Amino acid sequence: MQKDQRLLDLAALLLKAAEPVSWREIQEQFPEDYGGSGEAAIRKFERDKADLLELGIPVRWVAGDEDLPAGYVLDKDEFYLPDLKLPPEDLALLYLAGSAALANGSFPYARDLAHALNKLSFAARAPGASESAALAARALSADDAGDGGIAGRLEELSRAMAHKKKVHLAYAGAKRRERTERDVEPYGLFQQGGAWYVVGWCRLRDALRTFHVARIESLAVNPSAPRTPDFAPRKDFFLAEHAAREPWEFYEHPAVRCRVRVDAAAAAEVLASFGPRARVEHEGNGAVVEVDATNTEGLVRHVLALGEVAEVLAPNKVRERAREILVGLAGGAE
Repeated sequence: MQKDQRLLDLAALLLKAAEPVSWREIQEQFPEDYGGSGEAAIRKFERDKADLLELGIPVRWVAGDEDLPAGYVLDKDEFYLPDLKLPPEDLALLYLAGSAALANGSFPYARDLAHALNKLSFAARAPGASESAALAARALSADDAGDGGIAGRLEELSRAMAHKKKVHLAYAGAKRRERTERDVEPYGLFQQGGAWYVVGWCRLRDALRTFHVARIESLAVNPSAPRTPDFAPRKDFFLAEHAAREPWEFYEHPAVRCRVRVDAAAAAEVLASFGPRARVEHEGNGAVVEVDATNTEGLVRHVLALGEVAEVLAPNKVRERAREILVGLAGGAE
């Protein structure tokens, strides 16, 4: 029997049992895995029990008394979620969303999510519980070092945040990909537009900065005194404020007032894409959007992504940067 299926069947056996399950009963149910009298079978069962505990399924041994025999039980009070008071269709959507995030491979809290999905699948009796358990087991048995890509970076940053350890990173900036090395105190992670960002105190700039995780070329968590925090987050820091910023509002330089023309043919969603802090002046042939950009590179790339319906008007330096990118793209297409 495959390990994933064996773990799921073992959990199901203990969940259905009305009283503690003896070691002999477990051997009878899994003769190919735990059969025999040797210590090898016991060690295999103990490893499986530890894996179930890692998955958030609390299996423990209880001593017998005059009412119940001794044996193994699954602590249902600790295992089950409280009643979420959600209709089945909402539970199914929640389960589906969590499964998609776990399957993506770049969710920074994959272990916690895997635990929650397993609990949710039993609590909601959601279809696909076996597949979820197998997926969670694969996620939790993966190499902790990660693949060195975004998923690995997110895992390292999450651990550094949890233990308040500074990180040393090599970062490629957005403009011309200039590379800098800096020490950062990571305060929080957020996702925007499918990309992950980390916000923290940059000791190189002596200020709060937001970093695009995909541009982190290398990252190392401070190894000294692993149980001692390196920093305490600023009391005036609120992650939601940073997560709500537009890409051109991430701080790279002092604010620059920029103007963008949007054609009348553009859909309302184009104007809305400039965010709630943009100022819009409607004209006969469209509208002019004005923003204060502290990251003009982010604004230029947003405008270019909108295609022919948008154009940078001012200042000239930002307009020229947009033209430079377009010329480069045209040259690469030849």
